[in-house]
Amino acid sequence: MLPTVTSDPKEIWTRIAPWWDNVLGEGNEFQLQLIMPATDRLLAVRPGDRILDLACGNGNYSRRLARAGANVLAVDVAEPFIQAARRRTTQTDGQIEYRTVDLTDDTTLNQLGSSEEFDAAVCSMALMDLPTLDPLLNRLITLLKPGGRFVFSIPHPCFNSPRVRMTAELINQDGKPEQLYGLTVFSYLDEQADLSFGMLNQPEPHYLYHRPLSLLIRTFAKHGFLLDALEEPSFPTPSGGGGKNAFSWKMRPNIPPALVTRMLKPQ
Repeated sequence: MLPTVTSDPKEIWTRIAPWWDNVLGEGNEFQLQLIMPATDRLLAVRPGDRILDLACGNGNYSRRLARAGANVLAVDVAEPFIQAARRRTTQTDGQIEYRTVDLTDDTTLNQLGSSEEFDAAVCSMALMDLPTLDPLLNRLITLLKPGGRFVFSIPHPCFNSPRVRMTAELINQDGKPEQLYGLTVFSYLDEQADLSFGMLNQPEPHYLYHRPLSLLIRTFAKHGFLLDALEEPSFPTPSGGGGKNAFSWKMRPNIPPALVTRMLKPQ
């Protein structure tokens, strides 16, 4: 069981959404180099696809989908995110509708559409922000067409959580000094809720809900989804021999900070 959460996650995101919109814009380095390319590959958008973008934030990936020819319904719990998404969207971006929807509330989830309306759904780096997945998955399995795909990304549960510490060491390797960058994992199997910062200098922490992979896959399977594909994107090996932040993911090219997964609704 998750620990008791003392603040309303929806209220937190409503307060920090304007800051996130200002910092992220049309995508930061993490999104543009890791999350979006892997999501593109697994989602495999086709012109005319009807796609549901869940927890869309300021809509930067929604616009990417629409420019690829998709018809997008984009939703988020934080009204400031939806307002920012509408401001940032132009007629040349394509077909996008934005709505304010709580992905943990059965009543508002029922407003997403009719059964088997969507070819695909996507949730970029946001499932870990939801205290429960059951209401969303229970509704999503009915919204997708048979064979419909759901692609989501999260911080990699094995390597990127508040219970992981980055390490930097200087060792002697064959008579030469060598810097080693790694991780220490203090806890993994326990389901956890932690106050966390998604980006440096975030004005207020938000809740992050850690779920081990076994629990995550069991939860999807319970609602009828099949695991079809996954990617573990990481930054390329840094060039130039150093100079970067020792606690940057770029210094750990063999450790993926994110997990991107495709689930399918059976035919």
